[in-house]
Amino acid sequence: MMQREYLIETRSVADEKGNLLNLRYYLIEEEPPQSGAPLYRLCIRKSPAGNPDIQESESTPPVSSSESCARRMLCRLIRNAVTPVCLLEIVDDMLTCAEGQIS
Repeated sequence: MMQREYLIETRSVADEKGNLLNLRYYLIEEEPPQSGAPLYRLCIRKSPAGNPDIQESESTPPVSSSESCARRMLCRLIRNAVTPVCLLEIVDDMLTCAEGQIS
């Protein structure tokens, strides 16, 4: 499976102790081997501002086959400075809300 990572935005935020952290938000495009439509995943990588080699990272399973939909979700995560530890739970809530609006 071919995969491409796009860095969408980097945010600097302070944690509860006042340490500066860099949050990097990625859109990951996966192309299935049978040349089907690409699927999109979201990824967040967190590192201390002074030490980019130490990283905490989390990525979702595919959230959408629509790039614009995946980008809108990522924008909401960026706006709210979501960290890797919360990513899966928040995206699950976002998808559950979206399904509720459709039905």
